[in-house]
Amino acid sequence: MSTDKLKLYEERKTRYLKALDCGKPDRVPVVITGAEFIIKFAGFTLQDIYYDPEVNYFKAMDAFLQRFDVDAHFGAPMLWWGGLHDAVGAVYLKFAGRELDVNTQFQYIEGEYMLPEDYDAFIENPTEWILTTFLPRIHKEFTEPGSYRANIALIKGAIARAMELEVLAQAAEKWAKEYGSFTAITGLSKAPFDTLGDTLRGLKGIMMDIRRIPEKVKAAMEVLVPHNIYYGLATAGGDTEFPVFIPLHRGAFPFLNPKQWDEFYWPTLKRVIEGLWERGKRTLFYAEGDWTPYLEKIAELPDKSIVFHVDRTDMDKAKKILGGRFCLKGNVPNSLLSIGKPEEVKDYVKRLIDTYAADGGFIVDSAAVLQADSNPRNVEAMIEAVYLYGKY
Repeated sequence: MSTDKLKLYEERKTRYLKALDCGKPDRVPVVITGAEFIIKFAGFTLQDIYYDPEVNYFKAMDAFLQRFDVDAHFGAPMLWWGGLHDAVGAVYLKFAGRELDVNTQFQYIEGEYMLPEDYDAFIENPTEWILTTFLPRIHKEFTEPGSYRANIALIKGAIARAMELEVLAQAAEKWAKEYGSFTAITGLSKAPFDTLGDTLRGLKGIMMDIRRIPEKVKAAMEVLVPHNIYYGLATAGGDTEFPVFIPLHRGAFPFLNPKQWDEFYWPTLKRVIEGLWERGKRTLFYAEGDWTPYLEKIAELPDKSIVFHVDRTDMDKAKKILGGRFCLKGNVPNSLLSIGKPEEVKDYVKRLIDTYAADGGFIVDSAAVLQADSNPRNVEAMIEAVYLYGKY
């Protein structure tokens, strides 16, 4: 790494970590959660991104980092590698260029892949249940567990995942060396309710279950608490410097009413976050949607254990209840970044900084993940405004 890029990398990292720790760095950091915006800006199709890691991790990110001078980013625009899922015959995903048009975003086919009668087996031995029941349901190649075909598919899938992680490591080294840039997160985990409600039972299934068999839902989530702590640490590769990403959605108001949230959503999510924090790992609490009714509960977490990302949560109340104890992050509206004017974006960012960032512990980002319809000039204006108004 050249001396100037190393210096830039260290400056940005120091600035970002200081803000995460509720401190006041030299300037408010600006982070971009790019996704489909990066793909369109770089001039590639979604099929290119899903099926060519060279495009996803290198070519698209080169175009993005050459134009947008951000302190940190969320890495390659796409988490999903179609080839890996093809190797195991995944039936729960549709990809551009396979079932979908080359520029259509991937689709998750939600279903009850775990049946109500599976709860007992899952609670008794989740690993065995996943291997013998769940994987065969969602992957054509695993239909006959233990068969020659299933074993070969398992090897292919594992090799593909190892290859993808190696590409990611090479890309991270390149981003640091050539752009003085880094990913804002390391690792991924979920709220136990989301693990159960997203992937296993589906939204319809879990909403029925919390009324019909609430104790089994709670027992299944208990099983998931240590798993989700371990998964967050394992996917971070042991790093404790940067936060683990927990995207939160089923817990947004009003998916659940406050009584259901208190009873089913919050207790196990809180324990996952506390478990990570006890092991030195901070959580990026990516609160998609509106979490205003739950801010007092979230304030029960240990100081600095989360970075609270604001999407549609009331920023005034977030600042009043969480500010000073937790770093706040957000929340330039995606609609403004899509159809607003650059001067309107700059005015919004100035108001954010003037109102909420004076005491430090604040990071500017879009309210939600940037989509393909974001105007590059508006994204640029967001970054320029931070450089203009964000100095301490």
